[in-house]
Amino acid sequence: MNKHPKISIITPSYNQADYLEETILSIIQQGYPNLEYIIIDGGSTDGSIDIIKKYEAQISYWVSETDEGQYDAVQKGFDKSTGEIMAWINADDKYHHNAFFAVAEIFKTFPQVHWLQGYPTEYNEQGVTINRITLPWARWSKYRYHTYDFQFIEQESCFWTRSLWERAGGYINTDLKLASDMELWMRFFRHEQLYTTLILLAGFRHRTSNQRSKDFRETYLEECLQTIKKEWEGFSLLQKIHLRCLQIIGPFFGLLFFFHLPLVGYFYIKLYRLPRVIGFDIDNNKYCFTHEQAKHPPIIIRGKQISIDGTLKWLGIRK
Repeated sequence: MNKHPKISIITPSYNQADYLEETILSIIQQGYPNLEYIIIDGGSTDGSIDIIKKYEAQISYWVSETDEGQYDAVQKGFDKSTGEIMAWINADDKYHHNAFFAVAEIFKTFPQVHWLQGYPTEYNEQGVTINRITLPWARWSKYRYHTYDFQFIEQESCFWTRSLWERAGGYINTDLKLASDMELWMRFFRHEQLYTTLILLAGFRHRTSNQRSKDFRETYLEECLQTIKKEWEGFSLLQKIHLRCLQIIGPFFGLLFFFHLPLVGYFYIKLYRLPRVIGFDIDNNKYCFTHEQAKHPPIIIRGKQISIDGTLKWLGIRK
């Protein structure tokens, strides 16, 4: 990839005027020089169109017309896109500052990375960052997904290469109403690993009303479970036995892994084949792979500041 590979961002929108401008600004104010931004509106009647027109000079393509729902809009957007890196963000979520530059640099630095998730963050209704999902929960592999430990890959902070999109079929499953993102991840896992970076890329906005992920949560989970069951149908007997074993022994090692116990938690990483995390080497000013799960604050011993993480690395317990 060149220094600034084209990034295509799709925003599906329908009557989201209360939040849409924040979403648009989080994209166009990135200042990324090779951005393709596409908005597919479902025929909004709440002032959304006026907001889109306000920024249309910085939008590559937009349309407002009746569609078959959110995923139909996402598919329309991707059909129009041409970028080497792809993503979609809903009309109430937001990207963090300079996220696109970080994404481009990571894909350029690590050619084996075709699918990336940022450190998951959450906003409140007013757009204030209120939470970060702790790292152990945000490291994924297909084995976690296949064994029903699928909650949740943060869709708004995911980016992937067009080559992966094409290998996975190049489509969004519009037959599903709520879990098409999860079904897409399942197809991605057939081809590539999902890498997590410690960098903040985007966040999910919690709203007090009219939020499908909350209002129809049980339906969403049921669609997720049915997607996993369908994936299992294509597995061999040995693959199914392997996954059943992981379902039995995984929770024990997982408990230790999620509580940052480095030695025993290491077996969970191996069992589920979790890829290394992408962090940032401050001393050398570059992105790097790391096994680090959590940073511990330094402690003072006899007036000197001692780094716990540095000591663990020196002892060979942490890399």
